[in-house]
Amino acid sequence: MLGLLKLIPDSLKLPLAGGLGLILGAGLMFYPAKWIGAADERKDAQIQAASEALERIQNLEKNNANFRNLPARERCLVFMRDSGLPESECD
Repeated sequence: MLGLLKLIPDSLKLPLAGGLGLILGAGLMFYPAKWIGAADERKDAQIQAASEALERIQNLEKNNANFRNLPARERCLVFMRDSGLPESECD
């Protein structure tokens, strides 16, 4: 291994080491970045589902007197079930 390093000119060792470090660093950062991106996509999907559920709930409040007269916790449960969010947030 050391014999191979002696064959490489000194003027190329630093750029080669930098290039190798860049490739290794990019490879090591790929999976954490992919994981973070997947978490962001899940969060965006939850936000979209909650937004759509809120719109449906607002329509229910406008058009359905029975729903409008429910206690706040019951309306919250309907919202959470409709959006796929945990019902425990209504407590």
